[in-house]
Amino acid sequence: MSQIVIKGARENNLKGVDLVIPRNQVVCFVGVSGSGKSTIAFDIIAREGARQYFESLPAYARRYLPKSNRPNVEELRGISASIIISQDRVHGNPRSTVGTLTEAYTYLRMLYSRVGLPSMDSSYYSFNHPYGACKKCKGLGRAVEVNVNKVIDRNKSLNEGALRPSDWYVGGRQWSIVKATGYFNMDEKLRDYEPRELDRLLYAPPEMLQSVSGEFIDRWTFQGVVHRIIHRNNNTHRSLSENDMKYFELVDCSECRGGRLNAKSLEVRLNGKNIGEVGNMPLGECLTFVKSITHKNAEVIKPRLIDQLQGLISVGVGYLSLNRSADTLSGGEAQRVKMARQLGCDLVEMVYVLDEPTAGLHPRDVTKVVQNLKRLRDNGNSVIVVEHDETVIRNADYIVEVGPGGGKNGGEIIYCGELKNCYDKTLTGKYLSGEKGVKAKNEYRNSSGGLEITNAARHNLKNVSVKIPTSVLVALTGVSGSGKSSLVEELVGQHGDKVVLINQGQVGATKRGCIATYVGAFDKIRQYFAQANRMHPSLFSFNSHGACEQCKGAGIIEMDMNFLGNVQIKCESCGGARYKEKVLKYKYQDKNIVEVLQMTVTEARDFFDDFEIRSQMGLLAEVGLDYIELGQTLDTLSGGESQRLKLASKLQAKGEFYVLDEPTSGLHFADVEKLLRLLNRLVDNGNTVLVVEHNLDVIKNADWVIDLGPEGGDRGGRVVAAGTPREIAKKKKSYTGQYLSKVLKS
Repeated sequence: MSQIVIKGARENNLKGVDLVIPRNQVVCFVGVSGSGKSTIAFDIIAREGARQYFESLPAYARRYLPKSNRPNVEELRGISASIIISQDRVHGNPRSTVGTLTEAYTYLRMLYSRVGLPSMDSSYYSFNHPYGACKKCKGLGRAVEVNVNKVIDRNKSLNEGALRPSDWYVGGRQWSIVKATGYFNMDEKLRDYEPRELDRLLYAPPEMLQSVSGEFIDRWTFQGVVHRIIHRNNNTHRSLSENDMKYFELVDCSECRGGRLNAKSLEVRLNGKNIGEVGNMPLGECLTFVKSITHKNAEVIKPRLIDQLQGLISVGVGYLSLNRSADTLSGGEAQRVKMARQLGCDLVEMVYVLDEPTAGLHPRDVTKVVQNLKRLRDNGNSVIVVEHDETVIRNADYIVEVGPGGGKNGGEIIYCGELKNCYDKTLTGKYLSGEKGVKAKNEYRNSSGGLEITNAARHNLKNVSVKIPTSVLVALTGVSGSGKSSLVEELVGQHGDKVVLINQGQVGATKRGCIATYVGAFDKIRQYFAQANRMHPSLFSFNSHGACEQCKGAGIIEMDMNFLGNVQIKCESCGGARYKEKVLKYKYQDKNIVEVLQMTVTEARDFFDDFEIRSQMGLLAEVGLDYIELGQTLDTLSGGESQRLKLASKLQAKGEFYVLDEPTSGLHFADVEKLLRLLNRLVDNGNTVLVVEHNLDVIKNADWVIDLGPEGGDRGGRVVAAGTPREIAKKKKSYTGQYLSKVLKS
């Protein structure tokens, strides 16, 4: 079958959508945020393709595979097994690397096993095998070390606040425990402490102490400051807590120097390099090294390894190394590594579904992604992309625009066909044709001061010192891997008390929290219902007395299907409404509590005659979340939506220094315009906003640009240029400047 046919799709906000999509083409879904693009691509096409394939497997195998229900469609034809290449980060496993996510490291181990002397089995080159793993770091290649100077201020006494971690503030419990030991002179400067005394303060193991006052005995545990922080971060090699990260540094293991392997394995060399050194090379250098090996035993393995390395480089991650831990990759980097893995497969007639594969990419590198999308297509597959990047849209074979708005205002097919026919018909087409667009500002704000980052050497940064101006909109730019995230980490580390980091992490991981509870509107809403019906407010909470007794307010029932695994079904008692039936009889202005929670932000703002609620809804609308329903659970928000939700709570603040990581991720051209108005409002209110960004519409409207590079990895980590957008556009050595010069002329 040459087409994917969808009829009567009503999943999420879709309004009985009928759609025919050609197979064996690059199909790009476009539209404003919340329009329903991802619902069609992921929740219908990808999910159903995977579900039907999984159901063809034996029952025992299905127990270990993801479970899903059939999407809400009348008819779905022409699908095949789907492969989702998402932006989900690889969490929690430091043993997974770029090399192990692909087959590249397997081939590298085989190469050393076949060619290296003395000859050893390939397991001796595996850091996940006891034969090969470094004994000290257990094959992790890194260790956590404390930076004592960040934990204490040697020029202060304990009574003056020499202990910097917030738990040890003067007068607090931890500080009081230190004082109660009697071990330390509380008025003496730490610089004057004896080494043994300072070591006890920092590294003392847990010690049970007690004091006796009459018949009363008080017992407590004293332990060194550093010891306690390490103890509460019990898996410190994986990830430190956000609060503690500023005091510690991840460093290469002192024994294997990041190579992850034991001395015996690292003694074997090819062309003067052991496998640990090769694994730590940027992929481009690694490719050159592999090509230089001429031994006859390598001829069978080399082509496969070279193909894997070239695939990784072609998707724009050539600055990474094979030993780079997967849990340190951004969502965009993880997605591109997965894409590289698929490029090496021989599968045909598959449906590949990708979520914004250009996320986190500099405009320079987007062309590489386009080439690889076409390569997947030319191999005999169908490629479906949810994307907002202009270059990807212009290179797609077929366009599907969903809209016209988001949430309840979306869910319709506005256009499907070739790009050339949509320029005057759709919102996306009008932006691509130039009829609509974001204009560059003519005047730039003047800074009122600045925060200085000094001698930053984190990761690939080359002892960078730079001043970030305040009271203006600053764009931090550069190609992928140039050091932008590392510089932000340094900013937080050196000025953590002055910086508010607003990332794309989830604002809530449970189904118990919703939009209304997060912004604080739900309490007032329940009070209105309580007053109108003379009942207690708890009756109108699905987490309290109003909760459906069968599903306990979850709206779903999880059922254990024995060896088939657990499945989630809508609660039959409440129909997914979460509430007891009797609660729905109580109304406020002819609406029950469920109907109110199904309102969008815009509808709620018009419904409630309450200044506080209307203000809260107004802030959500300002950040582009006007289509979100009040009852939507926080765990269902995208990274971009979570970030904008956090941002909404900051709109009234003044004098803050905000850092945003790629706030345009997942945003349509029209939504980027809204975001710019929001960022400018924050700055006009007296705040500083620093955005790590690749979007040229945002960059050209910044007041100041700091461009890192010139390349990624070891060839990056320097400030290439700093100045206004028009000044950066004149810097020929800056890749960002080259692209800025084009958009500022247009």
